[in-house]
Amino acid sequence: MPLLEVENLSVAFHTRDGISEAVKNVSFSLEAGKTLGIVGESGSGKSVTCYSLLGLIPCPPGKVSQGRALFLGEDMLAMTDRQLRDIRGGKISMIFQDPMTSLTPHLRIGDQISESIRLHHPGLNKKQIKQKAIDALQEVGINDAEQRYNAYPHEYSGGMRQRVMIAMALATEPELLIADEPTTALDVTIQAQIIELLKDIQDQRQLAVIFITHDLAVIKSLADEVVVMQKGEIVERGPSLQVFNTPKHPYTQKLIAAIPTTAKPEELKNTINEDETVLDIKDLRTTYTSTSGFFFAPKIQYKHAVKQVSLSIHKGEILGLVGESGSGKSTLGKSVMQLVNYQQGEITLNGRNLASLGREALRHARRDFQMIFQDPYASLNPRMSVYDTLAEPLLLHGIVSKSDSKKLNQHVNALMDDVGLERRFLRKYPHEFSGGQRQRIAIARAIAVRPKLIIADEPVSALDVTIQAQILTLLLELSKKYQLTMLFISHDLAVVRYMCDRVAVMRAGEIVEQNTTERIFDQPTHEYTRALLSAIPCL
Repeated sequence: MPLLEVENLSVAFHTRDGISEAVKNVSFSLEAGKTLGIVGESGSGKSVTCYSLLGLIPCPPGKVSQGRALFLGEDMLAMTDRQLRDIRGGKISMIFQDPMTSLTPHLRIGDQISESIRLHHPGLNKKQIKQKAIDALQEVGINDAEQRYNAYPHEYSGGMRQRVMIAMALATEPELLIADEPTTALDVTIQAQIIELLKDIQDQRQLAVIFITHDLAVIKSLADEVVVMQKGEIVERGPSLQVFNTPKHPYTQKLIAAIPTTAKPEELKNTINEDETVLDIKDLRTTYTSTSGFFFAPKIQYKHAVKQVSLSIHKGEILGLVGESGSGKSTLGKSVMQLVNYQQGEITLNGRNLASLGREALRHARRDFQMIFQDPYASLNPRMSVYDTLAEPLLLHGIVSKSDSKKLNQHVNALMDDVGLERRFLRKYPHEFSGGQRQRIAIARAIAVRPKLIIADEPVSALDVTIQAQILTLLLELSKKYQLTMLFISHDLAVVRYMCDRVAVMRAGEIVEQNTTERIFDQPTHEYTRALLSAIPCL
């Protein structure tokens, strides 16, 4: 008999605009010791399906309209809240996407793990609970578990926090683990470690796992069976290798085809002028300082985020900057943008030393270098319409006069055409757009002033695979059309291979290797580069 059997599950949300069916007649089953992968884009109903099993969807507006979910023969959808609480965290545990928002920041890690053990194992005393929590930390590979038991969430790295979430989920000895995008925000090497850890623990405990993700390469190596969801419905299911090697449904084929697996297409390659250097960085050092201790005896701590970095980018070239979180990639980009102060070195843009410019001169110079941020929702002003967002840089840099509304409209409309957005959206606000559309708006804003250099900081890491493919192609098309020069920052090496002409690899604030993209991928010389490449999940 299956451990979990879901039959004809339907979930609807009742809103002011009417009833939205998030999940429609979904059925699947899972046996002990097996892994079920649920894949699909944002809004496909993946998370809602699993959250509804545990009574975690907000009600109202959400409501399970029909179906059964038999866990060990009992229908969870017919259970009372009290009965569900006994199952949640006990027999069924969950790992969420962002551990920092799931962990309580002011409570020690050990106390948070102990709380769930105490709730589901009331017969244990305080000493036994603590030891069980320490054992859980050791099981997920956290060294010095007894000492780290008393640490706070902010004292752990992103990968370590995700290990803590796994420890917390496993400490109660569940029979089913639901993992909701647990590796999406992690670097490729940390992602590989977490996947291997889950596999090892599953083998030891005969644990059943539901793994929710939009990363198809991850799920191929992990799942026994795969369910593909689109718009709340299951469009394809089957053994993992069968679904990925011989996909039948057009949507599955579209998802797989959208994953970048090759170098930059010849038709999208830009003409690089090696005689003209747009950006030249020499011996850059950026250091952050923090103060701790009492006010009468403060301790100043220094973190060297960027150490003696030198690199240059030629006109029309896209240089990829890769490395794990904390390697200094974003700090280097912000240093170039003059958004953080650097203590040493020289940044020259088109022959001008940016550090020598006064405040007003720097403001005018910003026309030549623009930035595309990772999260467009955070970087776009929520109170400004798309029209105002795109008109602002044109007016600020004197490209168009405010009195010449006809010319301003022409420029704004042309920008909408460039990034593939309909002109009728101009009066809408950021919250009315999807993530991919918001990133298109951010790109339009960046190219509005025809800059000499664009710094793109993880511009597609938060997007679904099909939207990601659209944005990458858009950036390459715009780069070729306007002869753009770009510093492309990412931890996704497959994306970097598709986008970039040359790659610089950063580790602990230093450039450890620079070369052409294909040479980096085919003949890496530094051991760190080889480690990054070996951790890429293959589709």
